[in-house]
Amino acid sequence: MAHVPNFIRADGPIQSIKTYLLKRAVTAKVTQSLSGRMEDLRKLTRLMHTDVGTPGLQNFLKGLNHDMEHDQGMAKLFTRIGKSLNPEAKRKIIENLIFNWAYTGQRVRRKYSTYEQWIPSFMVISPSMRCNLNCTGCYSGLYSKDGELSEEELDSILSQSRKLGMFFVVVTGGEPFVLKDVWLRLFKKYSDMYFLTYTNGTLIDKELAEQLGKLGNVAPAISIEGFEKETDGRRGKGVYKKIMRAMDYLREAGVLFGMSVTYMRSNIGTVTDESFVKHFIDKGIVFAWYFMFMPVGKDPILDLVPTPEQRVACGKKIAELRTELPVFMADFWNDGPAAGGCLAGGRSYFHILNSGRIEPCVFAHFGQDNIRDKTIFEAVNSPFFKAIRNRFPYNENGNLKRPCMIIDNPQVLRDVVDEYLVPAGHEHSEDLIHDKKVVEWIDSYAESFRKLTDKEWEEQIQDPDDRWYKESEEYQELFWFRDHLEKMRGEKPDIDPVESELQA
Repeated sequence: MAHVPNFIRADGPIQSIKTYLLKRAVTAKVTQSLSGRMEDLRKLTRLMHTDVGTPGLQNFLKGLNHDMEHDQGMAKLFTRIGKSLNPEAKRKIIENLIFNWAYTGQRVRRKYSTYEQWIPSFMVISPSMRCNLNCTGCYSGLYSKDGELSEEELDSILSQSRKLGMFFVVVTGGEPFVLKDVWLRLFKKYSDMYFLTYTNGTLIDKELAEQLGKLGNVAPAISIEGFEKETDGRRGKGVYKKIMRAMDYLREAGVLFGMSVTYMRSNIGTVTDESFVKHFIDKGIVFAWYFMFMPVGKDPILDLVPTPEQRVACGKKIAELRTELPVFMADFWNDGPAAGGCLAGGRSYFHILNSGRIEPCVFAHFGQDNIRDKTIFEAVNSPFFKAIRNRFPYNENGNLKRPCMIIDNPQVLRDVVDEYLVPAGHEHSEDLIHDKKVVEWIDSYAESFRKLTDKEWEEQIQDPDDRWYKESEEYQELFWFRDHLEKMRGEKPDIDPVESELQA
C-alpha cells in the first residue's frame, strides 16, 4: 500500500494537499536550479510569479534577478552555493527555510497574529552558558553558568515553535556544541526546521562536520574578530588555527556555514577590508553576519564600541562589498531598513536563556517570564513585551537607520524596564539604564548617531520609488502597534483562543 502523507500533524501546522504538492514541486524545481550554473539559477526567480513567501522574500528574489542580469552579488553567491553544498544541504535550504518557514510558517503566523496575540517568526535559545573559551567583552559572560535546559525542555520548546509556524531557530550560548549529542538528536528529530548555530568553532571536528552535512538543516556561524592576531587577541592563543581547521571540515562536508564578526573600534578597518572577506570566501563561508560590539555583559568596555562615524562607514562598506562579492552579508545595526527595524520584544524574535528566563533581545538582559512556567505564546504576549512593541519603531519619524532600543533609542529600554519592574538578568545588566556614566555615554552616542542619519532618512522616505516611501503601506505599517494601542484603549479585546486551537 502506498504511503499517504499525514497532512494534519500532531506536532506541526495543518498542511493542505495543495500546500503539500506545491512544496514538493517548488523544492524539486528550485533544488535543480542550484546546480552552480547561472542558466539553471534563473529558475529560482520564477517564484516571483507565485504566492510563495513574504514581501521580504519577494524583494530578495527581485534583487537576485537584478544581480543575475548584472552578473554580480547574489547571483554569484548562489552559483557558489550550487557548487559547494551537498544535495541534502541544498534541499533543506529550499524545503525548510524557504517553504516551511517563509511560506507555510508565515501563513500560520499571520492567521493567528493580532494586536493582543502576536506570534514572532523565530527565536534564539541559549540552552547552556558553559563555554570552553573566555573571550574579552563577551555579551553573555556575566550570566550564571549554573543549570541548563534539559533535552526534554528543548524538545518542548521546539515543538511549541513548530506549532506556531516558527520553523527557524537560532542556537547560541555559551557554546552550543558543549551539548553536541543533545543537539544532534534534536536536529534530526526536527528535520523540517532550520537551525543557525553561533559557535566559536573550536569543537567542530571532522566527525561533527560530517554529521551536520548529513542532516543538512544546520548552518554554523563561526565567531571571528579578524585574522589570527585580532581573533587570538580576544579569544585566546591558538583559536584562529582551530577555526580555520573547522572551516575546512565544514567545506569538505558540503555544509552551509558562515562567519559571525564582532566589529569594534580597533578592528573595524580589518574586518571591512575586501581582502579579509575574500579570504573567508576562499575558506568556504556562504554568509557573514556583522555585529557591532555592544557595551553589555562581561567587561562593558565603552571604548570598544565603534564611533558613530565608524558605524556609518562600516554600513556603507558592507553594502558595497555584498554587491561585489559572492557572499551574503548583513550588518544587524546598519541594515535596519533591510530588516524593517528592530526585531526584539517578540516583534520578530525573543531569547530563551539556560535558566528558562525569556528576554526580549540577546543584548537586553532583562526578563520576567520563564519557559518552565509559561508557554512561548503567553511569554511573548506579556505586558513587558507588548510595551516594547507598542513603542516601535522607537522614534517619531520611524528612522530605521537607528533601529536599536538599547543604543540608538535608549529611552525605550529604560522606560519599559522601569515601568514593569523587570528583573535584571545578572549583575551589571542594569548599568545600561541606571549607571550614570554608561547612561550619559549612551545618550551622547545616540544623539550623535541621530544627527548623522536623520536627514538622510527623511530624504529617503520622501522618494516615491523607495521601499520606505512615507505614503507607502509598508512605511505606515511601521506604526501598526502604536496605532492599535490607541484604538484598543478603553476597549475590551476579543481574544481568539489560539492556545486551545493549536492544541486541538
